[in-house]
Amino acid sequence: MFSKVLESLIELTGYTPQDAQTLSETYPITSQWADEFAKAFYDVLFAYPPTAAVFRPGERPAREQTLKDWYLRVARGDIDEKFWLWQWRVGLIHIPRRVPNDYMLGMMSRVQQLFLQKCMAAWEPEQATRVFLAFKRVTDVVAGLIAEGYMRGHQLAMKELLGFRQELLDRLMEMEVDTLVERLMNLSVKSSLLN
Repeated sequence: MFSKVLESLIELTGYTPQDAQTLSETYPITSQWADEFAKAFYDVLFAYPPTAAVFRPGERPAREQTLKDWYLRVARGDIDEKFWLWQWRVGLIHIPRRVPNDYMLGMMSRVQQLFLQKCMAAWEPEQATRVFLAFKRVTDVVAGLIAEGYMRGHQLAMKELLGFRQELLDRLMEMEVDTLVERLMNLSVKSSLLN
């Protein structure tokens, strides 16, 4: 499951080993941004009550260190199968911590935006774009792996807990999603009639 998801994400994002090489070459500069990234990241999370509620008291320093370690590994271009598997596990870890994918995707966007701003300040536009796109492709694969790890881990846990065969679970999901889509369509029609 993990390997197929990784293969699709790499193909669809356009990630290549050259991206890791590009990041490695610029590491002497980008590594200097780690503390700023960790602080900015957790300032946003702790300022927003729904995301602040995810954390335990006193946990911020440890989480900032984990983020710095992650950022430095990405900036170093240290991207291998173990790195990708680590991202998949993050998705699983998010399940019991109740970190939904909208939080993760929103914060990945923040990281990408900050990285772009730093690149634009550090280099001429052509080099800034090249470095940013390498980072973006890596972090897009990361976000996809975390999201899929979360979703598929959740599905597998439900399957194991309920004891359903995968085919039955898939069919029940399809039926429920059809119902949800129909409800949304009805809401859309009603709201357009009211306006």
